[in-house]
Amino acid sequence: MSILAAYYFFLYLSMSVFVPYTSLYFSEKGFSTAAVGMILSLWAFVSIIAQPVMGLINDRIGNPRKIIMISVITAPVIGLGFHYTNEFSAVIALSVLFTWSHSSAGPLSDSIAVEIGNRAGFNFGSIRMWGALSYSLGTISTGFLYEKYGYANIFEYYLAVSVLVFALLFGFPKSKTFSHKITFLEQAIEVIGNKPFMAYLAICLLLVMSMVSSSTFLPIYFQEMDFDKRFLGSAFAVAALIEVPMFWVASKLSQAIGRFRLLSLSAVIYALKCLILFFFHNVYLTLGVQLLDGISFAFAAGTFVEVVETYSRKNTKATFQTIFVAVSSGMGGVIGIAAGGIIVEYWGTPFLYLVLFILCLAASALFFGLQHANVTKIQMTDRSNIYR
Repeated sequence: MSILAAYYFFLYLSMSVFVPYTSLYFSEKGFSTAAVGMILSLWAFVSIIAQPVMGLINDRIGNPRKIIMISVITAPVIGLGFHYTNEFSAVIALSVLFTWSHSSAGPLSDSIAVEIGNRAGFNFGSIRMWGALSYSLGTISTGFLYEKYGYANIFEYYLAVSVLVFALLFGFPKSKTFSHKITFLEQAIEVIGNKPFMAYLAICLLLVMSMVSSSTFLPIYFQEMDFDKRFLGSAFAVAALIEVPMFWVASKLSQAIGRFRLLSLSAVIYALKCLILFFFHNVYLTLGVQLLDGISFAFAAGTFVEVVETYSRKNTKATFQTIFVAVSSGMGGVIGIAAGGIIVEYWGTPFLYLVLFILCLAASALFFGLQHANVTKIQMTDRSNIYR
């Protein structure tokens, strides 16, 4: 447990030194906002393909630790290449290689940690919280560091922390690997044929797309509003710190009001955050509303997974979860970042937050409607059983 905790601490610390600042990094290199949006949306698109493919390779070789070790060390090395070129075509090529390597470490790590936790008798959340803690601490410190020295060396810092992550993997506990034998065609038929799941997936896409777009262009918002960018790391840290207790609150609320109503509440909270950023342009208020960001994310993240499981059958749970992540996070990232980049380029970040406010309100209403539809369906099923 201590090795896993240390591993997650440094894994998310490595992410904290570059993930929140990639838009500013490429902007500082001279790329337009639309170009930055295209680069980062490509990262999201590649991850949609890379994650299931790397999962397939893992099932074949049965050694996830080896794949993670390769990913952890090759991603920052490839990332160093961004430092040496300003050619858009070269950045695109590097982006494909970088994202392919970087995107597989997190999901494979979670899979191993959950399996080891179940076997050893501890909860995954007790491990994952160390990642949330290090991410918040990392974003606070790097925010001040980059404001003083610039964003040119973010991948050098990423490599330095990744070396520690790589070293910790040598002490990783052994884990068992499992594979599902369902074919891709069977996966597609199962998913597409499940209309309630497809409706749920579309609503989640709206909310996740808004969250990704908001987070990605928050640094640009700081830039446009002429905020002190030393507070940018603090903005991400505020959201990350509040997530830990809010995950516990979410589990209680889910039992009290139901999962769909909790998701509806999450969307409303995020809509409120976006509306405040549209109307009020104050750095301290922006830091404050990041609490809403963290609360909304905590309410949604765990609930997303629980609801997906209710739609799947016993032998298709992994399939549904994989498709959900690929579409909501992957495709949502592609659409949210690309569209967000265009909106910011022509109308500015405040207008983007107005658009996101509308999308989140729509998602909230649809989640509530889906809750009502499910209740109605259950009631009709109960009546049918009584008549039989």
